[in-house]
Amino acid sequence: MKALACVVLLASLTACGSSAASPPPTPAPAGTPSATASVWDIDPSFNATDLAWIELMIPMDQQLLRVLALGEKQAADPAVRAFAGQVAAGHRAELDRLVALRTRSRLPVRNPHEGHDMPGMITEPEIVALGKATGAAFDATFLKNLKEHLDQSIVLARGITKDGKDPEGKKLAASIVTTRTTQLKQLATLD
Repeated sequence: MKALACVVLLASLTACGSSAASPPPTPAPAGTPSATASVWDIDPSFNATDLAWIELMIPMDQQLLRVLALGEKQAADPAVRAFAGQVAAGHRAELDRLVALRTRSRLPVRNPHEGHDMPGMITEPEIVALGKATGAAFDATFLKNLKEHLDQSIVLARGITKDGKDPEGKKLAASIVTTRTTQLKQLATLD
């Protein structure tokens, strides 16, 4: 059900408080200090689906990087620690590309999904609980959370390859689908 909600989010851009697809607010009367403060000048090479994806993937990757750092330090299985490091390196590079897309699109720096329980986005309580786990219990929970993130980010990236507009964003999304698919196969060998 959560996966469907995120797909609907990308399609309709009405869920989770995203205002990327909403028309810009009516400017205040001239002379009002906030007359243009909330009007966005979005680059026309991006459509609403691109913008929603960027705004969702950045916090998803930021949260996952925190989880991957725990995996690198706390995993009982050395293979899980090594895999966490490998995935983290790729996610840091991907996050840099997503932030560059956000900058080029001229989206404001914000997280409209903060505090939301989104598919593939590990919540703060889950991160805290994971940080307290040890041994095999840590590894199992870590791998479960990582699989959910990889699965969901594939779903979202496929939506961009189909419905996105920006060529660079579509290229990144296609790369994410390929990379995540490979990572899921590697993860399956660690279970």
